[in-house]
Amino acid sequence: MPRAGMLVAVLAIVAFAVWAVWDRDRAVEDNGAGGAGGGETRKASDFVGSRACAECHPGIADTFSRHPMARTMQPIGEVSQIETFGGGKDRFTAGERTYRVERRDGEVIHHEIMYDDDGKVLYDQAESVQFVIGAGVKGRGYVLQRGGLLFESPITWYSQTTSWGLSPGYPPEEHYRFQKRLGDHCLSCHSGRTAPASGEDRFVAEKPFHEAAIGCERCHGPGGRHSELYRSSPGDGHEDPLIVNPASLADQQQADICNQCHLEGKIRVLKQGVDFADFRPGELLGKTWTVYVAETPFDDEGRPLFTSHVEQMHSSRCFQESGEAMRCTSCHDPHRVPSAAERASFYKARCNSCHQERGCGLPEAEQQRPPAAGSCIACHMPSLHSSDVAHTTQADHRVVRHASETRPLEQMEQERAGRVWQPFAEMGTLLTREERRRADALAWLRQANDTGDIRLLGRVRKQLQQVLARDATDTEIRGNLGYAWFRLGNMSAAKRELERSLQERPDFEPYLTFLGLIAYSGRDDSGGRYFRRLMVLNPSDGRPHGPCADMLAASGKLDEAIRVAELGLSRDPTVLELRQALARFYRTAGRVKEAQEQERIFEQIRKRMR
Repeated sequence: MPRAGMLVAVLAIVAFAVWAVWDRDRAVEDNGAGGAGGGETRKASDFVGSRACAECHPGIADTFSRHPMARTMQPIGEVSQIETFGGGKDRFTAGERTYRVERRDGEVIHHEIMYDDDGKVLYDQAESVQFVIGAGVKGRGYVLQRGGLLFESPITWYSQTTSWGLSPGYPPEEHYRFQKRLGDHCLSCHSGRTAPASGEDRFVAEKPFHEAAIGCERCHGPGGRHSELYRSSPGDGHEDPLIVNPASLADQQQADICNQCHLEGKIRVLKQGVDFADFRPGELLGKTWTVYVAETPFDDEGRPLFTSHVEQMHSSRCFQESGEAMRCTSCHDPHRVPSAAERASFYKARCNSCHQERGCGLPEAEQQRPPAAGSCIACHMPSLHSSDVAHTTQADHRVVRHASETRPLEQMEQERAGRVWQPFAEMGTLLTREERRRADALAWLRQANDTGDIRLLGRVRKQLQQVLARDATDTEIRGNLGYAWFRLGNMSAAKRELERSLQERPDFEPYLTFLGLIAYSGRDDSGGRYFRRLMVLNPSDGRPHGPCADMLAASGKLDEAIRVAELGLSRDPTVLELRQALARFYRTAGRVKEAQEQERIFEQIRKRMR
């Protein structure tokens, strides 16, 4: 098979499994030394977990245990069932594939199935899931654990429609199946505190989380020294600067406690040498990372991005006329969520804390008409369908005067006109000139990649070179420069930068992937070592097996090529070029019937993946 075809196939690795980790740098190997904002030493041992907090604060701990944040990540064996299993409601079809969920022998199994023209199974990939993402208010996602690696399932339960569907970010036509890696970029907000192991986005296999769900220390900071102080001298009532009381913080520092998860933007660019775990409540978020945003948090149909609440709020008249003192906790209680029965009165009281004198301009009888029934948010924060999470709605945090104003603003088309992403609000002012140049380059590289803007890519490449000229030790910049050269088609320049980056981070999968692709496209069979290393680092990924098998066959190692190809297809039966190559290997080996069966399966799957 021509190598150009296999190269196209392997580029699927680039689409997510590789690119997803380029926007942050694991320069800090664990949650220990390093950090932003001040000279405090960051120690993982400073954390004690929410159970220790509950010993002295049982009431508030009990209340918070029912908050959705306290259930962001849970072992699947510890959650109550809200999903539907059996009765024909445990399956759905998307993108010519059928998905099914079952409970079997105490496990929850997710299936992806494809049928041929006669209704016979082409493949049925079954995966056991170990963790649940989300409290179930809007839905539940699921996590697979494979040793020290974590992956998202393509199957999600959507509570608002009581149905199964594809997970957010999984287009029906072509998606990442069971190969979407989860690292600290995702888990820093969807879990309490991970237990990192040596390597990139790897966790302790025996227990990948120190604390699975978000807990007290996410907002109050590490409690180790605070706990030790009160254990040694209980009841002294002394001032304690060792724990954070958000209510005592300045406005922006208070807001940034929420913003660490509820302000995602287009990309979060870490400062050089820090990690997401380095942020501490009480600091300015911009001293650890910078959030870049587009012109608007809405798409061109007026649908909000699911994580755009903060951006929406900043555009509201309420926020702007509050002198920017309005924040998430102006309306939300971080320790409890009102019940359905008290929801309207709870939020009405929050509104009236500012609007008591003026109140609602409608007659009382009209205020009480359904569906509003006296609720301020029913009219001023109407539900909108999210553009990036299917089957879900969210409140319009622009706090519009009339529900009809939920249509997109005029400037919502501006991003298409070539506007580059910018730091959110005042975050850019916390960067030095050189830090801003570096952060811009990393953000705009992602923008160029997402939009296919080659002109912007060329501009970014020059800026990356300028940043690297000032600091030749910046491995993240060098690696991204290598990627930019790769996208621009200059393979020799890409190889030069990526090889130097790999010397500093020898198991960083993006570097290995692109170096393998460069070697493969140039018929340099020594590049097989990169793909073999990828197969070791992520054994469940079938895609690197393709070029590795092709290189083995080209060097006369046909039996080994067949073994590698069979192994790859057992891990991902949808890698078409690999299946086609296996058929070719079988024919070369004289195994004609096996070749014909692989060719039949290839044609059947190809029809369904067009």
